[in-house]
Amino acid sequence: MSTSKRPMSPYMLGPYYKFQITSALSILNRLTGVFMSVVTAPLLLCWLIALASGEAAYTALSAWLGSGLGKLVIAASVFSFSFHLFGGIRHLIWDAGWMMEMSQVRLSGWLAIVATVILSVVVIGAGL
Repeated sequence: MSTSKRPMSPYMLGPYYKFQITSALSILNRLTGVFMSVVTAPLLLCWLIALASGEAAYTALSAWLGSGLGKLVIAASVFSFSFHLFGGIRHLIWDAGWMMEMSQVRLSGWLAIVATVILSVVVIGAGL
């Protein structure tokens, strides 16, 4: 059997694959979910442990959270949570059988992005 020089998944390359908001949102949903599982949830647990451990532990963690890196992690966590919130609402709407036409699916995707940005800016602006 001869080996071919063609790619294994040609539909994903070149003129065969066009960017779709649904694909990007699906990928972003998975990435933000992993971020919340690996970073946000353990950080929240550390915060609760520091809170229960006393003033010294809480002050140390608060100092780190107030640093540039800490603020970036908090901002990314707020964005991830907001994105999952609006993505979940979007899926609940679909589960009810609404907004199933492709134009409506795209619109709901853009609405989820806009709502995520607005909520993230409001929460981060109020807290940081």
